[in-house]
Amino acid sequence: MPLQRSHARALPVVMALGIALPAGAQANPGPLVPGLNAAGRIASGQSAAIPSALTLVSAAQVAAPEAATGAAGLADGRVMLQGFYWESYRHGLLPGYGQRRWYAIVRAKVPAIADAGFDLIWLPPPAFAGQRSAGYNPRQYFNLSNSYGDALQQRALLVALLQAGVEPVADIVINHRDGNAGWADFRNPSWGLWSICRSDEAFSRPESGIARTPINQRGNCEEPEPYRSGGTYNYGDFRDIAHTDPRVRADIIRHLLQLRSIGYRGWRYDMVHGYSAKWIACYNAATRPTFSVGEYDWGAHAEQRGWVWATSRQPAQRGAAHLASASSVFDFTSFFGLKAAINGGRPAELRGFGHGIGLVGDSTDGLPWRSRAVTFVENHDTGYRTDEDGTPQQGHRFDSFPKGAAVEQAYAQILTHPGVPTVYWKHYFEWGPELRATIRALINARKLAGVNAGSPVYPQDNAAANGIYAARIDGSRGRLYVRIGGSETSWHPGASGYGGFREVARGQGWAVWVALPGNPPLRLAPRNRPLPVPAVLGLERILVPAEPLCRGR
Repeated sequence: MPLQRSHARALPVVMALGIALPAGAQANPGPLVPGLNAAGRIASGQSAAIPSALTLVSAAQVAAPEAATGAAGLADGRVMLQGFYWESYRHGLLPGYGQRRWYAIVRAKVPAIADAGFDLIWLPPPAFAGQRSAGYNPRQYFNLSNSYGDALQQRALLVALLQAGVEPVADIVINHRDGNAGWADFRNPSWGLWSICRSDEAFSRPESGIARTPINQRGNCEEPEPYRSGGTYNYGDFRDIAHTDPRVRADIIRHLLQLRSIGYRGWRYDMVHGYSAKWIACYNAATRPTFSVGEYDWGAHAEQRGWVWATSRQPAQRGAAHLASASSVFDFTSFFGLKAAINGGRPAELRGFGHGIGLVGDSTDGLPWRSRAVTFVENHDTGYRTDEDGTPQQGHRFDSFPKGAAVEQAYAQILTHPGVPTVYWKHYFEWGPELRATIRALINARKLAGVNAGSPVYPQDNAAANGIYAARIDGSRGRLYVRIGGSETSWHPGASGYGGFREVARGQGWAVWVALPGNPPLRLAPRNRPLPVPAVLGLERILVPAEPLCRGR
């Protein structure tokens, strides 16, 4: 029987099944934060107007927030949605992007996000970065109004997500900072030149206004790291932040606790090769996120492993126990390997050295690195994106995976394999119902089988002999089988002697099957329950904990 490109088999899995959203998922939170001003503070005289669900609590109650029950150590079964793309900040601000701001757009999609089975949503930088900015040049950390919407809209989105059982992850940009109007006039919080790395280009550029500042008035940043030769990375566009200064660390922790208080539960750290991994351990220990991932230098696989190891909140532990409390990292090696194998028509390369590709397939020292990998098919920094005049940016003229077979095959790989897979917003919401149905079906099968970040992968030698890729992935409740390349005659689970499986989805050059005990009919995996909505705290009530890891080591 010839393969059909349609998803006739995938659609019933995700469309013929009814779904009951978590209680409150579509509830209108109403005026969620009267009294929360544009800087994210509780406005003077407004505390009495705050609804009981948002009543202020003592600082001690949030100085050490509890880790969520969803945190899963080395066996994280969650799936993440990237909840924005490069142009998202333009919505409601530029012609051609409509009237609604981005936070409002995402809030309207919350029922669909929960319905798809997403557990995490990575949201754009939350702090003020200018009147029109993607947010990667933060100016005022304590001001939570930005180009994606004001502080009230941001809080409303977070509440809606939590009520739907979806955990918000904030994009944390603390490698560098922009001045409020100039190169280094930092406000909210106010920092002096002691907060800037002494090697920053601003100290040698006359136009900066701070050239020739004495060395002893600058910050110290050049930290030798065992995982990176030559010290941490210097970023040329904005001021490099001196995390070695305890005043800087205290304000960063206060900012993260402020974000926890409005509803964020996890952190995506931007450009983490620019400062020491030990400070990630500090910030995570002080704020206890349920999820943490860093964006490390894209082509530095070995350094990424070293960075992960150095972020552990249990540095005295060894082996897997050490990694269990470490941050995850974006698996760029898998991303580049996927592009080469799928776009190049060489699917057998996905076998790697026998365990898969990238950090997911890294078994060189016997440690479960796959458990600390966050995989993806596209993000805001890769693929197609434009300048504000609509012109494609240099180096961003094409998507990483073309529409159709290529992008489907890429998702068939990451959604069946270990690591925490990330789905790109445009792929799910803007690339059409067929791809959306496929992604839903694959997420559902992953959850039915209990595949998680640490699941073992068994590439099939008989598929490799036919020039394609196939694998068995063992979950906690069943198994997934995937074929990428070829057709039904090239490989199916029965060809390796497996039985009791059902097809989940298929497309051009790929197919996925699930095997559950007793081989029951496919059903919808349980959806998440609502999550607690925290109280909004004014900055003056946020206590920075005395965390031992923040003293350095």
